[in-house]
Amino acid sequence: MKPKESKLVSLEAIAQGRDEDDIPHRPMTPLEAASFIEGMAAELRVMARSTKLSALSYFLEMARIEASAEIERLAAPSSERH
Repeated sequence: MKPKESKLVSLEAIAQGRDEDDIPHRPMTPLEAASFIEGMAAELRVMARSTKLSALSYFLEMARIEASAEIERLAAPSSERH
């Protein structure tokens, strides 16, 4: 079975009414990825919680918290990073 190609950027373009060719084709930075993951985990947690999937909701919240910590670490000046 052939693995599916990621379409995150394409879906973003469609949601914003842009053509896929309008989006620059470059890798995400770690900060961009962590920010995206934080937002998606928050949205997915709301979905899980509203459908009473409590364990899934919990793990999504843990993922959101971890992504938030990474954002803080990555956004800190390099002299403050550990």
